[in-house]
Parts: sequence; structure tokens; C-alpha cells
Amino acid sequence: MAEGLRHRTAPFVNRIAAAIARVLPYPNLFSFIGLVFGILAAFVLALRFYTLGGIVLLLSGAMDVLDGAIARATGKVSVSGAFLDSNFDRIVEMLIYLGIGISSYSLYIPAFLAFGFSIMVSYSRARLEGLSGGSRPKGMEIGERGIRLIVLCVLLLLELPLIALAVVTALALVTFGQRMLVYSRFLKGGSK
Repeated sequence: MAEGLRHRTAPFVNRIAAAIARVLPYPNLFSFIGLVFGILAAFVLALRFYTLGGIVLLLSGAMDVLDGAIARATGKVSVSGAFLDSNFDRIVEMLIYLGIGISSYSLYIPAFLAFGFSIMVSYSRARLEGLSGGSRPKGMEIGERGIRLIVLCVLLLLELPLIALAVVTALALVTFGQRMLVYSRFLKGGSK
């Protein structure tokens, strides 16, 4: 699902990235800007400004898309840049759920569950790639980070933080469960 969306939007994103790269050819700058927007979104969400928080979170996500596209457009793709970006993504994710949890006592546990299962989706993939030398089965992206981020932003824009957390948790839980089953088989050799 996410790969298909990424593939369809790639020409548009690449054109924008190429134009921006002429003026600001620094992909890590966009990673830092995305982190700053993520921190700001968490703060705004903690203050219960869910619509504004959703908008700022969308800006953070846009920077996350642009940093990689600008790296490719400028020939500056690097392992260190990918490492920085991945870690900033996790920090933003943690802070966003913390902000939502702080905003209302009734959202604390749903935010914790959304964050917990979201991290498990990322961790299961990272652990598989570490154990398998980087290979993994494709097509298991129903609840990957980009999809969860889009769902979260849309529902925050509609001022529905509890529903946003519930949907994100469900997406992450289904994806984590699917990965546990498929990745276990893959590592045993049954899906190679």
C-alpha cells in the first residue's frame, strides 16, 4: 500500500526536490527541519490544538519525504544520512504520542499503546534485516509509518485524537502481527 503510494507520487516529489536542491542542496538540513516541526507539533498537541498539531505534523512528514528525495537529486545519499533520518523519525514519533497523551488524561493509555505498537512495527523490520543480512519479504506495509502518519494527521485535523490513536494502534497491531508470522517463516527458510 505505502510502496504503491510512494511509487505514484515519486515523479511529483522528485520534481519538487530537484527544484529545492538547486537552492538548498543539503538533505540533512531537511531532516533537522522535520525534527523541529515534529517537536513543535508535539508541543501544540500537548496544548490540545489538535488541528494545528496535525498541520505541523504534516509539515514534519513533508520534510521527511523531501530529505531523501533531495539526497537522491544531489547524489548525497549516504548511510549516515539514512541513520540520522531513521532516528529522527523515531524521536518525532515518540514526542507526538507523548504530546497527545499529555493533552488529556483519557488519551494517555491509548497514546502509549499507539506508540508501543508503532515502535514494534519498526523494530521487527530492523531486527529481521539485521538477522537476515538486509533481505526481507516485500508487501507488508499496510500499517507502516507513512500510512500511520497520514491517518494520524487526517484524524487530528478533524479533532478526533482518540479515534486517531485507536486506528493507528489497530494498523500497527495488525502489521506487527503479520510481520511476526511472515518474518518468522522467512527466517526459518520457509519463505525464501
